[in-house]
Amino acid sequence: MGKRSKIKIVRPSKRPAYDRKKATNGVMLRTTITMILCGVLIFIPLFVQLFRLMIPQHDENVSRAIRNQTRMTSVPANRGTIYDRNMKVLASSTTVETVFIDPLEIQNSEQNLDLIANGLAQILDVDPNMIREKAAKVGRRYEVIAAKQEWDVAEQVRTFITDNELRGIHLEPDSKRHYATPATAAQVIGFTNAENKGAEGLEAYYDKTLQGTPGAVITIKGNYETEMPDSTEKLYEAQDGSSLVLTIDEQVQRVLQKNLQAAIEKYSIQHGGFAIMMDVNTGEILGMAIEGSYDPNNYLEITDLHDLEELDEISKAMDEVAPDSDEYKALIDQYNKAVAADRLRMWRNRCVSDGYEPGSTFKTITLAGALDSGAVDLNTTFYCAGEKNYPGREATLHCWKPEGHHAENTAQALQNSCNIAFADIGLKMGGETLYSYVDAFGLLEKTGIDMQGEALGVFHPKDEFVKNAQLTTIAFGQSVKPTPIQMVRAIAAVVNGGYLLKPYVVSEVLDGNGNVVQKNSRTVIRQVISNETSELMCNLIESVVTEGTGGNAKLTGYRVGGKTGSSEKLDVYDENGNQTDDLIVSFVGIVPMDSPKYICLVALDTPKKGTGFHVSGGVMAAPVVRDIFADTLLYLGLQPDYTDVDMRTVNVQMPDVRDLTENEASEKLAAESLTYLKVGTGETVTGTIPAQGEMLPGNSKVILYMGEPVPTDKVTVPDLSNLTLAQANAVLTNSGLYVQTKGSSLYYAVITDQDYEPGTEVPRGTTVTVELTDTTALD
Repeated sequence: MGKRSKIKIVRPSKRPAYDRKKATNGVMLRTTITMILCGVLIFIPLFVQLFRLMIPQHDENVSRAIRNQTRMTSVPANRGTIYDRNMKVLASSTTVETVFIDPLEIQNSEQNLDLIANGLAQILDVDPNMIREKAAKVGRRYEVIAAKQEWDVAEQVRTFITDNELRGIHLEPDSKRHYATPATAAQVIGFTNAENKGAEGLEAYYDKTLQGTPGAVITIKGNYETEMPDSTEKLYEAQDGSSLVLTIDEQVQRVLQKNLQAAIEKYSIQHGGFAIMMDVNTGEILGMAIEGSYDPNNYLEITDLHDLEELDEISKAMDEVAPDSDEYKALIDQYNKAVAADRLRMWRNRCVSDGYEPGSTFKTITLAGALDSGAVDLNTTFYCAGEKNYPGREATLHCWKPEGHHAENTAQALQNSCNIAFADIGLKMGGETLYSYVDAFGLLEKTGIDMQGEALGVFHPKDEFVKNAQLTTIAFGQSVKPTPIQMVRAIAAVVNGGYLLKPYVVSEVLDGNGNVVQKNSRTVIRQVISNETSELMCNLIESVVTEGTGGNAKLTGYRVGGKTGSSEKLDVYDENGNQTDDLIVSFVGIVPMDSPKYICLVALDTPKKGTGFHVSGGVMAAPVVRDIFADTLLYLGLQPDYTDVDMRTVNVQMPDVRDLTENEASEKLAAESLTYLKVGTGETVTGTIPAQGEMLPGNSKVILYMGEPVPTDKVTVPDLSNLTLAQANAVLTNSGLYVQTKGSSLYYAVITDQDYEPGTEVPRGTTVTVELTDTTALD
């Protein structure tokens, strides 16, 4: 065996004690540092999270905690009332109730779901399966079954709950908008939607003012939405919305709508019409009518007969195709788009949202600028041969009167509404000057009226005004499309001293206690023309009615001025892409011309031709403005002045002269501008024709029966169509009837309307009112 190796054992050297202690401390230090670092690294995210929860997200987390611990039931605020200028209610809110269920409560209390579904369905006229579906959503505490139920229906629901000892069915207060006179000023007032938010008209424009601030009932709740024992409720009262007092006069508004509708029917107007009446000195809108109207209480219901007929045609086509066919789907799409378009058109306020062709009414703007700038004066003369060629204009310019007006001065040019003369006036002004006055009269800017959806009119840019082709057309009111409210404001400035005003429809805002918190008043934008020019224009505009194309606007006892307009609709084409010959006819009337107070614009869109009436503003629109003034001026406090007036054109009331002597009766009749014929020899009057209280023309001869019986037979009203006044007087006198006139006083004017249909049987002595029309007023 070999020798075994010797293993050398190395033993550690023996260190001093302080070295061993030093090593141990180092290990502990490193361990401590490591632990601290780990702790810091672990707790930093925690600290960051705590900081985020407690500082940046503090408000959000508090709100979330409150939501988790409380139940809030909204208490609706009453929407403010809308009044007319005389504090007549136009729109108000009524209290209704919303019926809802608590699916979790129904499940936890083991209610009879079939009883609930069937019972509520019968009372509320809803589908019971809908109730079952909503009751199945047990994670929810609030599912509406029927909103805005009237008091009587809500009482039936309460009785149903009580009689059957049901839980999980609740009612909460709500409000519902009610429009007291639904056909009145619908496009002005507008309506609210299902959420009580303003959707159209003033309801939308003043929504924040009207809606108020909802209140709330706060209730403490436990886990899973359970009620807490001895929990209390806290009520936060709702703050009702503010109310609006309008400048609109409900009576004036009704008159506008009545006369507008009558004209649309009489003249077979194809595309409706509109009317505005405004105070020329303040800018207050007294009435604004758009035909046709709608019921804001049922704002989804289409009322236009033509639209309904078109929808019915689509429905019939749908009935003839398979429900699953592509054709059926296309018809459904067509139907839905037609309904949407019809509703938007029905709700739209054309007076502020759409441009229109003003035609010759624009000549008042042109002439006011021309006189104010010195481009023309009253002695300037023109010659109209019926047509004229102008340099830079390719087409020959035609006047509305083919044979021409021949020689005329400035006043006659306006009275005749001569296109040639006004093209010449435009050239005398120059494009830049005309443009500056169009701008100054506010026709290139919005009026700022406090209504939803105001649009700008359509005008050529300034560089087009200087071109003869455009200048000679714009000067007499073609190829431009201001909005109706722009045009009314501009012409008001022509006659009120030259001041351009801001029109408005809300005069005051009232808080819940009736205190005035906002008041609107006259706002002058600028002075456009001098007072002297305005006074001169007043005289000229009045002469259009007394001597020109506006004669059919005459109203006995009042100094009426105005301007006629008949304009081609240049942007309307038929199905073949050809321009139509559609016209829009209008008239702007002002009264009284010695101190202008009110302006009224009436426009009729596309009268049907071949109805027996010449299509023009003078024939169709001027009588409408006259009738509006006749129905409103006395009501508004403007008294007629019959000085130097032919009393035959004035309606007087037959006084009561029974039991008077002949002399006493004669004096009483003379006071009413009446003469008499005596029948019988009695000492006192025993009867009269016409009877007391009947209306008849001044200077009429009545019959006094002195002891003789009054005839009681009836007479037949004759057909007076196309007769002159002299001819009608002869016919009616022979029939024992009186005739009262309105409209033109020209001897050649003819009767175009009578209040009693031919063939009607009436008592002897009845007054037949006829409308005399100057059918030569072709502009």
